[in-house]
Amino acid sequence: MKTKRTLIIATVLVTLAAFMTVGILRGTRRVRAQNEIPPPIPDRISFGMIGITQGQTVRVNVVNLHPPPTGDSQPQICRVVLTFLDAEGHSVRSRDGSIIRRAFDLEPGRAAFLDLNADHLQNLLAGDRFKLRVAVTQPPVNSERCPSWSDSIVPSVEIFNNANGRTVFMMSNPGAIRAFNPQPDPPAGDE
Repeated sequence: MKTKRTLIIATVLVTLAAFMTVGILRGTRRVRAQNEIPPPIPDRISFGMIGITQGQTVRVNVVNLHPPPTGDSQPQICRVVLTFLDAEGHSVRSRDGSIIRRAFDLEPGRAAFLDLNADHLQNLLAGDRFKLRVAVTQPPVNSERCPSWSDSIVPSVEIFNNANGRTVFMMSNPGAIRAFNPQPDPPAGDE
């Protein structure tokens, strides 16, 4: 029984690795960088739309990867706000009507998380799927304390089952989620 389960898990992992390899090797497409500086929504990392249903919880995690201070330098404390947004871009509310959002002051090497349990949402009926997205922002008042926050704050999103705590979905690829500035020069000879 354990051998069969191990074989199934190994097969799934090999299949996922093959799909990722094909996607990477498939080729590159030409893209154009935006002309606007700064980006339209500064100091924000957003994930794509995901869905949860009763019996599931979505968790957004963040970690401050700034190195610890050395000598007389001050620690690079980054203030981040974790928020869940619905499909229309409105803040998600719990059954009591309060916005599900939390602010953290992250010291170097520290992490934090915010959970959204589908069982605690307003108007979610059994069998319904609630669509949402996650946003990680930095309030502008803190910009001098953590000047390169988007390079040091690494977010991830996880969905797990409430009954057994098993993860059913995990998304963590900040390089694809964040824009980078300045944009690199195009390769020579491309028009």
